[in-house]
Amino acid sequence: MTLHSDAPTVPHDLALSAGQGRRARLVADLIVWLLPPVYLAVTAVLVRSGALSDALIFGNLFTPAVSALVAFYSATGWHVQVSGEGLLTARTLSGRRTVDLTRLTKVGRIEVPGQVGSPDDRLILTDAHGVRLIVHKVKGGTGTVDRTVRRALLERPVDAGVILSAQAADRLDLTDEVERANRKMVPGRSVPDRVHAWMPILSLLAFAPVCIGLLLAGYVAAGSP
Repeated sequence: MTLHSDAPTVPHDLALSAGQGRRARLVADLIVWLLPPVYLAVTAVLVRSGALSDALIFGNLFTPAVSALVAFYSATGWHVQVSGEGLLTARTLSGRRTVDLTRLTKVGRIEVPGQVGSPDDRLILTDAHGVRLIVHKVKGGTGTVDRTVRRALLERPVDAGVILSAQAADRLDLTDEVERANRKMVPGRSVPDRVHAWMPILSLLAFAPVCIGLLLAGYVAAGSP
């Protein structure tokens, strides 16, 4: 399928392939999930042996936050471009990632608080190859990827079953399409609008028990008073 796009065209000398960046995503996911328990175990062993000060146990308070940052920034793309074959590519901190727009499986949306109360509003794209990319603006301008992603979703066949969150559907003006019976797009898990404004506080309340639990587990494992 050839996808017509308003985004900048990828230069011919840039080699792209579907699934590019899948390995980087797997590595990033491993870091996200393994960082808290590995940090806890390593610091506990080193503190018990007397090689390190028990002050490092306090690091267990922050490992969940570091994991969340790794998950977000390792997939956040810039210099977004689209090829005629429907490959959307961007640079990330974990290397170049390429999402196959013709094989999207999930589209989400994330809003991160920004400067002067203006949120950083981005789309989260995942394709059948397991590549995940968080994008907003296209290279060389202020335009967004919305029109390109919307067109790609509308060109998917009936019963494609692309999971689309309510927030993403609202941004892409696809709410009516999600509600159709042809299952080209299906609703995903979404945060209700009345809860969305409280997400920063709710996230903090959810993180707090985990962080405190890791801190206490670190002290117990290290045998510190």
